[in-house]
Amino acid sequence: MLKAALALCLLFAVCCAAPSTASRRLLTLEVDDRILGGEVANISDYPWMVSVEYLEAHRCGGTIVSSSWVMTVASCIWGTTANNFALRVGTSIRESGGTAYSASQLFWHDDYVAATSDYDIGFFQTTDSISFDDNVQAIPLATEELEAGTSVTVSGWGSLQPGADYPEQLHAVNTTIIDRSSCNATYEGLITENMICAGEPEGGKDSCNGDKGGPLVANSTQYGIISWGYGCFYPPYPGVYTNIVSLRSWINEKIGV
Repeated sequence: MLKAALALCLLFAVCCAAPSTASRRLLTLEVDDRILGGEVANISDYPWMVSVEYLEAHRCGGTIVSSSWVMTVASCIWGTTANNFALRVGTSIRESGGTAYSASQLFWHDDYVAATSDYDIGFFQTTDSISFDDNVQAIPLATEELEAGTSVTVSGWGSLQPGADYPEQLHAVNTTIIDRSSCNATYEGLITENMICAGEPEGGKDSCNGDKGGPLVANSTQYGIISWGYGCFYPPYPGVYTNIVSLRSWINEKIGV
């Protein structure tokens, strides 16, 4: 989820100050999410990708999981209603091409906690069934977690440098699953079983709001949803993703997938 220019995160301005967990968490919420260290991508390679548009502008990512359901994160849709959203599929270009579907409803996990991003998952139901073709496909959802060290891909339309507009073209980057226990130690106990971590020791390859809600994928199967992190390529903090496997039974109960 590769060689675009690396962006500088706001946290560099305070990295020497050794902020507390609480203050670093606040900084995280103020930094836009984006694909870093990635390259342009074509929708034909990521046909499950959705641009979640709010008031006709890209807001976050999502994935097609069936002909009626699009999955994203609760933090993208929390406190909103379905009528102002459109779900654009089948295009590599933000806010252009493909097909934009309206949403008949949206919901997020009842146990979602905004302060910690636990249970960060939500869904849109489309008003009309999504038509599949070479550029529009549902992605299978994982049933077993990946081992640490596994290569994964994340993708989205998030900005490539702080303060910049979102790029028109879809981007993607390859990164690596991080052991949950070591990630939890790095994040001082904030990583739950509903989260997985991915990143590089040196930083530089990451997803962090324009990318939020997009997929973490291995072998054309979705294992995670882009959720949060401290900074966007700020070593030693990897990106944090909603763990689909831990929420698999809830997903099936809610949408039958």
